[in-house]
Amino acid sequence: MNPYTNLTEALEGLMCQGYTMSFVANKDFLNARHHKCKMSYNEIEVEHVYHFSDPDPKIDAFIYGVSSKDHIVKGMIIVNYSMSLENESKEIKKTNLGH
Repeated sequence: MNPYTNLTEALEGLMCQGYTMSFVANKDFLNARHHKCKMSYNEIEVEHVYHFSDPDPKIDAFIYGVSSKDHIVKGMIIVNYSMSLENESKEIKKTNLGH
């Protein structure tokens, strides 16, 4: 169940829980936006997944709260399906075993 009403609330909620890095999903790895950090999908655990959609097809996004398996790095990935990131989101979904 999604406790948030919109994407901004989810981002703020995850940040309060320590998910402070912002990652970009690439085909084979995650790349941190403002840090020199790169992780493969088998190095992360997906701990939170929230979906936000709207009748407007431009707003169909998932936000993932992820951490490295050793829990040293915690961050977020936003996958917006209107931006054609379907291949990258498939890799994240494979990692997301419990959801």
